[in-house]
Amino acid sequence: MRRVLGLGLLIFATGVFGQTTFHGNVARTGVYESAGPTQLKGVKWTFKTGGAIVASPALADGVIYITSLDGHLFAIDQETGKEKWNFKSRMPIASSPAIDGGTVYFVSSAGSLAAIDASTGKPKWVFATEFERKFEAKNLHGYPSPAQTIPDAWDIWTSSPAVANGKVYFGSGDGNVYAVTADTGLELWKMQTKDVVHASPAVFNHTVYIGSWDSYLYALNGETGGRSGRSKRAKTTPFTIRLVFSLRQQ
Repeated sequence: MRRVLGLGLLIFATGVFGQTTFHGNVARTGVYESAGPTQLKGVKWTFKTGGAIVASPALADGVIYITSLDGHLFAIDQETGKEKWNFKSRMPIASSPAIDGGTVYFVSSAGSLAAIDASTGKPKWVFATEFERKFEAKNLHGYPSPAQTIPDAWDIWTSSPAVANGKVYFGSGDGNVYAVTADTGLELWKMQTKDVVHASPAVFNHTVYIGSWDSYLYALNGETGGRSGRSKRAKTTPFTIRLVFSLRQQ
């Protein structure tokens, strides 16, 4: 995997489009409200962090928010590339931040959802999950020994939260999908899967779609956490993925 040590902003012929959450919106469609760039003119500035950047940045009100494996969440001026503030987590951060209502949300590698004031970098609240762990299996990637369970070194990312309807949805290494209140961080519901949940939830029409390392894609009622439709869960086959993607585009 290529190691990225800095964040660079490219100069485009048109204005840089905003992204307040991973893949553009809570449905994760990758479709943005503003027009995309038409011409690349070069690098405007770079910002160096102390570790690899594996997550995607979020942009709001002229500020870029980015996490790093050095354990920091950085707020950077979009025009100058100068740091406005940083928040230090005790562990590396591999979650793409989401911005809503003046708050920046990310999932820490310790298994907590953090809510940070977007203007000051001060924590508003932290919601702790039961625990955090990587996916693990026996004979993983063919490594010996077949009898020993080992963690997957390629399970790099933690879930990137989605904020919708006053709630924050995210997955956890404890195997649960969580919904908490966006303003106070109080737990509304959680739904247990059978393995690690490091996927990022997609929200569409009050339904939360999220995958788990147990190989299932879940469709959950955003208000209650109950499983939607007749089927309790669906195998993540190519057909299922295409169907969900089609629903997100409507």
